[in-house]
Amino acid sequence: MTSNLLAPAAALPREARRFWWLAALAGAAYALALRGAPYADQGIAKVMLCALLLFAALYHRVPRERMGLCAALIFSGAGDVLLASPTLAQGFVLGLGAFLLAHLAYFMLFWRLRRRWGQVPGWHRVAIVLVWAAAALAYAIYWPGMGELKAAVACYVIVLAMMASAALLADLPGEWAAVGALLFTVSDALIGTTRFVGPIVAQEYAIWILYALAQLLLTAGIMAVRSPDRSQTGGTYARRD
Repeated sequence: MTSNLLAPAAALPREARRFWWLAALAGAAYALALRGAPYADQGIAKVMLCALLLFAALYHRVPRERMGLCAALIFSGAGDVLLASPTLAQGFVLGLGAFLLAHLAYFMLFWRLRRRWGQVPGWHRVAIVLVWAAAALAYAIYWPGMGELKAAVACYVIVLAMMASAALLADLPGEWAAVGALLFTVSDALIGTTRFVGPIVAQEYAIWILYALAQLLLTAGIMAVRSPDRSQTGGTYARRD
């Protein structure tokens, strides 16, 4: 059990672990390559993270969750490619739309696994409140620079907060999905800051590293092997010695 607590990949189905680790390596390689960005085929290099996680997701043992996770990773991969295409006139808006669909897919997956409020850990409850407060504050900060994107960004911010809240409510083994969802919100908040407020130091590295960790942890948290009688509703995973 100790190894499961120390390494998210250890809780995955055995067949999925190699793809999860390959995805982690692809994410690290892309982070190192950011020093030379933009470069030819950057979109292909960027999408490898989600592509490899998608292969891992195919081994998830709960069919309905497998469909939701695959959808979230496919839309995320599309968003990665679109945001890495600076020559595409509407790349940012289309990327925003792709990630909106990804967050909706994650939300629906987590919402089916939600716990009653009384069963939600204390720090999860506090985090949910902070997520919505931070979402409102971020939108207010972005407001002067959003121009015609005010409605689109409002929709995105709400759906992102919904996704993170649902992850915090979900009855899943470990804290990986909850932490991953929170990292996703921080990464997206940094994108909004650089887009609508101004550049920040090492922004490309911070955004990507937080995002890659988020996708890795979300996938591990959702796919963590659970005991057979709880496989459809969450709960603790089965011991894998």
